[in-house]
Amino acid sequence: MKKILGIALTAISAFAYNLAPAQTKTINITKNYSGSIYAKNQVMVATRLMGYIKKMNVEEGDVVHKGDILFEVDPSDIYSMINQARAGVMQAQNGVLMAKLAYADADKDYERFKNLYAKGAVSKRDFEKMKLNRDMRASQIKLAQAMLAQANAALQRALDQKKYAKVKAPIDGVVVRKLTKVAEMAIPGHPVLVLADLNSIQARAFVKEGDVKEIHKGQDAKVFVSAVNKTVGAKVSNVIPSADPATHSYLVKFTLNDKKGLLPGMYAKIYVKVASKQEVVIPYNALTSRGGIVGVFVDDNGKAKFVQVSVVSQDGNEVAVSGLKAGDKVVILPPANMTDGTSL
Repeated sequence: MKKILGIALTAISAFAYNLAPAQTKTINITKNYSGSIYAKNQVMVATRLMGYIKKMNVEEGDVVHKGDILFEVDPSDIYSMINQARAGVMQAQNGVLMAKLAYADADKDYERFKNLYAKGAVSKRDFEKMKLNRDMRASQIKLAQAMLAQANAALQRALDQKKYAKVKAPIDGVVVRKLTKVAEMAIPGHPVLVLADLNSIQARAFVKEGDVKEIHKGQDAKVFVSAVNKTVGAKVSNVIPSADPATHSYLVKFTLNDKKGLLPGMYAKIYVKVASKQEVVIPYNALTSRGGIVGVFVDDNGKAKFVQVSVVSQDGNEVAVSGLKAGDKVVILPPANMTDGTSL
């Protein structure tokens, strides 16, 4: 008899069901939107030289760091400018030398006429001519030295231009557009590349007009980026108060708490918290369906009873539902053959 009773108890325990109470909790009501990652700041990279693109080191989509060489301009014209500037310096140096030699001769004549004038051997008029000639030669030295300074400055400018032949990345970023190819002419002030600043990465999405009234600056959000399988915290940074006339949707921008690994153009799923409210919450694995109707089995005096519910929202392993009240006990993982009246 004891053996039979033990077998019976074992059989009952084998078919025991786990129950969980429905609870009232404060849940966040969220809405989700399809969006993308983008760079708020973009930099147009141009050359300060006019010349043909000799070498291009990057392609669209490449990540670059500040100081990386992006492309090179053919420096042939620069070397020609440098050679001309050097010739100008040599000519100016020669001019200074000739002016100093002319001054030395004029100074000797001045000293000789000065002694003669003191002895009364020459007229005052002839002596003053020598003095004027010496002063003029001194002025010519200053003029020649000024011309030498200009020639040296022109040479330095030409030498400085040579370093501009190699164009470096001004920021950490990603190449989003390439506007000029190898062997094409680069013109000063005209962009060759467009870089997106990785430090200014944000998210954006278009929100339908019926939802925009629920979204405001500073609102909490979460952004899931499937390309890197990453969810980051975010906040609404701006709601553009002008709708797209075709879709009647509004552009909303979000700042991100963590930008690591994110690149412009990546697809993003954006979840925005629009409200908080009290709801009845149950474990997600209590949900089942019968005849295409979503519901749960509750404990009705030891018997299973199917109750239809509507899912309000889900947060992890919990779902908020309508159709139950706090304290109702629901069956966890109800088997497919469970029906109303099944003993619990």
